[in-house]
Amino acid sequence: MHNRRIRGMVLCLVFIVGTTSAFSQSLEDIVSRALGESTQMQDLEITKNNALLTQSISQAEDDVGITVSSGEVSATYDPSANAYQFMTSGMGASFLLPNDGETTITVSTGTMRYLPNGSAFAISPKVSASHSLIYGYTTDNRESLANRQTEVLATSSYESSKLTFANTIYKQISSLLENEKSIKQTEKQIADLRLDLEQNLSLKLIREGSLTHETQKQAIASQEATLSGLQASRELLLRQYATLTGSTWEGVDSIPEPVLDFSSNEEGNSNVLMQSLALSMAKEDLALKMAEFENKSLKLSGGIGGSSIDSAFLASGSTLQTVTPEISATLAGKQFSLTGKVEGTYDISKNDFTPTVSVSGSWSNNPTSTTDSLTVQKLQNEVLLAEIAYANAKNDYQQSVTSLENRIASWNLSYMLLGQTMDYHQQVLDQQQDLAERGLATQSEVDDAAFTVEMDAYDVAVTLLSGLQLENEIRILQI
Repeated sequence: MHNRRIRGMVLCLVFIVGTTSAFSQSLEDIVSRALGESTQMQDLEITKNNALLTQSISQAEDDVGITVSSGEVSATYDPSANAYQFMTSGMGASFLLPNDGETTITVSTGTMRYLPNGSAFAISPKVSASHSLIYGYTTDNRESLANRQTEVLATSSYESSKLTFANTIYKQISSLLENEKSIKQTEKQIADLRLDLEQNLSLKLIREGSLTHETQKQAIASQEATLSGLQASRELLLRQYATLTGSTWEGVDSIPEPVLDFSSNEEGNSNVLMQSLALSMAKEDLALKMAEFENKSLKLSGGIGGSSIDSAFLASGSTLQTVTPEISATLAGKQFSLTGKVEGTYDISKNDFTPTVSVSGSWSNNPTSTTDSLTVQKLQNEVLLAEIAYANAKNDYQQSVTSLENRIASWNLSYMLLGQTMDYHQQVLDQQQDLAERGLATQSEVDDAAFTVEMDAYDVAVTLLSGLQLENEIRILQI
């Protein structure tokens, strides 16, 4: 019954506001149109989409990297052969596999020479591969954390701005309705004062020019000045509304009841999540810096090459064919590097293999240790600051939850009391109309009661708009 009474009063508002225009809109249509025409919201939407596109680009998986080179090709004239000898420093292709070890496979022809008449040909093919193993902290989550921050910030900023923009429209409409209510109340006060003055003069209760007469005239003039100020304010409010929504004020034909269901989230909202991600990022930066001191890498590489030279290129007239295998391993840390390498040459024609073993290393006393130590301390402090910011964000969220719950309770109470007041005013109107029909009340008393009911329609509209603002604030806090 209470809700039906409220909705009935809102329908009364439709009649009141609708008299100014035959084209009043629903509140939802007003907000939807304003959002569509707002350049500010268009800018925020494009910014959000660009941020999400950037995130998608950074998350795209790497494919196998392929590099192909032709080498340097040259042609040299050979007078003895009366022909050009063509030579290239070697064609090659490298394949970089998308893994953490940066596995690389390289295939090359090596140096090639060729005589067009087919009397000579030379090639030195080679195949090699390398792979790195990291011992220690190898996970780098900075990119994924940064992507998540971008996503949360872009989405939450857009949605929050959208709801805040809607609240701005609600406030503007409330100001227009309150101004309209004040104008009608002032106009009625002026009409009542004028009627009272006319009746007093007609009944000779006061005489023209007396102090009482001048006082009543001054009261009317004061209300007229107030009315002029309210009308001037209305012109400003109408211009502000047009700027805000992109359309002229034509009234509103429906205002829905707000849905104020709210429950806090143990994880907090987007602000808490952003601080949590910032804390994870700070810890990641510290872990990666520490890994520079503690991690060790082992790079394994190997390959095999060969050469085949036609006899026309040799002064001795013999053919030389060789195979050259190679294997190496490099162990490296912050202050040292140790490399072991085994290679050899196998002469196929002589069935002879000549191996070579080599070991090399380096060590430094890390002259930047002081700088690194200070950097680590700075990163540790960054972690502590991020932890404090995260704790503050959670505390702020809980305080906002408490404040919002109190405001919800206060609005529900005000809404209930307004309904009771409206019921009472309607009962008064019904009673005055009944008394008037029996000749026990004047038409003026009926008009006053009807005017009070009419003003209640403005009160409930403004109250509903404030409730809708509160509903949006709930949604903002939940983002």
